[in-house]
Amino acid sequence: MDGLFQENGPFLWQPGTHLPQPNPFAWTNLTNMVWIDQPIGTGLSPAAPGAPAQIKDETDVARDFAGFWKNFIETFKMQGFDVYFTGESYAGQYIPYISSYFLDQNDTTYYNVKGIQINDPAIGTFDVYEEAPAVAYLNQYNNVLNLNDSFVAAINQRAEACGYNAFMDLALTFPPTGKFPAPLSFATGNLTLDDCDVVDDIYLAALYVNPCFNFYHITDYCPFLWDEIGFPSLGAGPNNYFNRTDVQKALNVKPHIDYAVCGDETLGLDNSLPSSFTVLPGVIERTNNVLVGNGNLDFLVLSNGTLATLNNMTWNGAQGFSSSPFTDKFFVPYNPTIGDAIDGILFQVEIPTVSVGLVAGGGYMGTTHTERGLTFVMVDHAGHQIPQYVPGAGYRQLEFLLGRIDSLTEQGDFTTQSGNYTGTIPL
Repeated sequence: MDGLFQENGPFLWQPGTHLPQPNPFAWTNLTNMVWIDQPIGTGLSPAAPGAPAQIKDETDVARDFAGFWKNFIETFKMQGFDVYFTGESYAGQYIPYISSYFLDQNDTTYYNVKGIQINDPAIGTFDVYEEAPAVAYLNQYNNVLNLNDSFVAAINQRAEACGYNAFMDLALTFPPTGKFPAPLSFATGNLTLDDCDVVDDIYLAALYVNPCFNFYHITDYCPFLWDEIGFPSLGAGPNNYFNRTDVQKALNVKPHIDYAVCGDETLGLDNSLPSSFTVLPGVIERTNNVLVGNGNLDFLVLSNGTLATLNNMTWNGAQGFSSSPFTDKFFVPYNPTIGDAIDGILFQVEIPTVSVGLVAGGGYMGTTHTERGLTFVMVDHAGHQIPQYVPGAGYRQLEFLLGRIDSLTEQGDFTTQSGNYTGTIPL
């Protein structure tokens, strides 16, 4: 429901906004969409009492999902349709495992996977995608976080002693010189795990400076905004819209579910290895159409941590990227309504009677790189949820995944509109 309601659905009700708004960047403009709360017990997804607690690993998740999907396909007579999976965060586990399970069935009637897109994904280990790059990230963005000099100096010393700097230097070498070990193998001296838990200390320090600090999007500031999804939110207002009895009745949810966007708390720990260790390379090799994106303002899954994970992975006969992924510019077309918005900002003389609506910036919005069926893209201005923060970028990514454009460096219009990609104010 989070993706449907706040990221890429046909209408969006984003945090702090008065009412839902039509979304000109709805992914339904590009393809048929199905938004799914999963695993069982997540959001409004029904589950028998005790069933979520029986899920132990990604094999269980994939098997349950495949059973649901086959029933869905039969119900709506969609046999033979191409299937593309997209998601973010822990979808870095779910989507590669589900996609691999689908491909293993060798059944294009029901499981015809053609590609996947995972943004800000948990595809590796926490020490690589968060701990190791965290202090370098702080150094880069401390003009936003504004942590004091003594704290920054001390935590830089810890990062050096914990081996994080040496690890990241090796992990971000292109092409890689070979497989690299865990970050703490580079540590020097007698250190504890607490000594090397730099992420939690940065997060706590950031909260003292900015009590509304949001690790999903580091440029957020107070006040807290209400959130109709109910997470993350400390603001007053219409929180947790989908937990309302009248809303669930309208959606035919029976019996009433105590709605939470992130699911049933009885879901156990995932016993599966990270997808980059297991199934993700095979999904790349069998589809040659995998897109991994990362928002550069995300402090939960850091862009360089995702890149380090990919650079230690072997797919289609080679390890990592053979050349730097930082050189090619990711281009996002300007949408026509941006001219209306700029015109209103610069020349507004009265409150408009009609809202400009949802707009999105364009131009060079990050960097991108493609090798051997895998595309990696780092998105400026975006946090953990790329389509929420930079909807034009999320839309462009989907165009590429679906084969509507040949490259994320391509300059031109969105495929569903024409004209004005130069960003000029419409006459």
